Amino acid sequence: MQTKRITESGIITRGFGKLGKVTINSHSSGTLALYDAVEAGVQATGTLTSSGACVPASHGQTELTSSGAMVAGTHAVSVFTSSGVVVDGETITIGTTVYRAKAIPSQPYDVAMGEDAEAFLTNLYNAINGSGAGAYIGTAAHPDVVAVAKDATTITVRGRVPGTSLNATATTETFTNGSWADTTLGGGTGASDAGVTTGAATVTLGSITYTVVDELSETYGADAIAYQVKKGTAEANMLDNLKLAVNGGTGEGTLYSTGTVAHPYLIATTNTDTVQTFVSRTVGTAAEVAVINALATTETMANTAFADTTFGGGTGNSNPVVTSDAATITIGDITYTAVIELSETSGATAVPYQILWVTSEAVFLDNVKKAINASGVAGTDYSTGTYEHPQVYATTNTNTTQVVVSKTTGTSGNSIATTETLGNYAWGAATLASGSGADGKLMHNTMTFSAVATTGERILDFTEETFSNGLYAVIGGTADLTISYE
Repeated sequence: MQTKRITESGIITRGFGKLGKVTINSHSSGTLALYDAVEAGVQATGTLTSSGACVPASHGQTELTSSGAMVAGTHAVSVFTSSGVVVDGETITIGTTVYRAKAIPSQPYDVAMGEDAEAFLTNLYNAINGSGAGAYIGTAAHPDVVAVAKDATTITVRGRVPGTSLNATATTETFTNGSWADTTLGGGTGASDAGVTTGAATVTLGSITYTVVDELSETYGADAIAYQVKKGTAEANMLDNLKLAVNGGTGEGTLYSTGTVAHPYLIATTNTDTVQTFVSRTVGTAAEVAVINALATTETMANTAFADTTFGGGTGNSNPVVTSDAATITIGDITYTAVIELSETSGATAVPYQILWVTSEAVFLDNVKKAINASGVAGTDYSTGTYEHPQVYATTNTNTTQVVVSKTTGTSGNSIATTETLGNYAWGAATLASGSGADGKLMHNTMTFSAVATTGERILDFTEETFSNGLYAVIGGTADLTISYE
């Protein structure tokens, strides 16, 4: 470790090194500033000034309102009942598939009779679903129906897809001691319930259509159909489940179908028993906003309506997204966006470098300072993922101005861009200005020594702080100092 006694400004050493301690030998009015530089350069500065109200970017929204009962799409269901002995060779037909009861199965779709009717129904259940082993020969799962329940005398089958498409599927038999509820799956006799159309049970958001159903297809072993939403016991439950589906929340496979992914543009937010609000996940350029605002928002459900037929239509509570094109502040390579609400506030993914506009330009400028310095609360004053600016500090702040200063000294700071698109805001120039001297960094701004230092008792320990350009000291007043370094 080397030492140097100084009583006036000057260079201590050049190149890389470590600062050790500063001993204050004596002074009556002494000060010290230290630079990582070979001379006391000046930092570049710029001032952002507000002369009136700006127009921050904002997230659009729309509402889906339920004013009464809607009818969910349903799956066609029927029941086969066995009333006695099964006879070898008797058949059961579902659609185009014929199952044959046989004491000894010998060909595809033969089903073992078993010791009684209950055993046969168990084997038929397995054959329809393509499950189990040894009770039938060569049968794949039925393409149209799933066997969903059985007991000693009945077996219930359900269409794999909701709606009316399977209502006419044949359900016949040649049994002496058995019968179907109706000759077609959705015939409507007794326990044969027709599937209800899904055409009057849809909600469309952009290119995605959600279908409200009595029960998810996968619940009974059929293939999952993406974007199904379970109605539940009431419209309030339906809206809750729709929210989960749009957001990709909890309940996949039970409240909405497997394969349903979060909507790429919208997030479902405020939810009541009658109203579901949708908000855009983010703001964007005019071109991006145009896509979001034009998203279709339609439905085919009874007693249900959107505020407008497009997301940004503007009717009632359908409010279009406001572009970020006229809401930016750029410093160097970082562009900050003024927003009415942070994207993450509604539950969407945080978008770094958003700054919250709150109540006035004065409060907004306070948040600008916090964002630049990362001194505020991420997720509240500015968005999560916003980090301290690598090139500048935000310093003096008033109700109408915010000063920024380059972190380095010298002329290089004069090339840091300072631009904006925010209405009624302006920088003094397109770049920071007034930086001068060799490039460097202010390590410690002016330190004024206390009176106790006149006794020679004061030592400042900088714990081997490093410098790379050199070490330059600016002395003020009558300071007599010894600086140790290596």
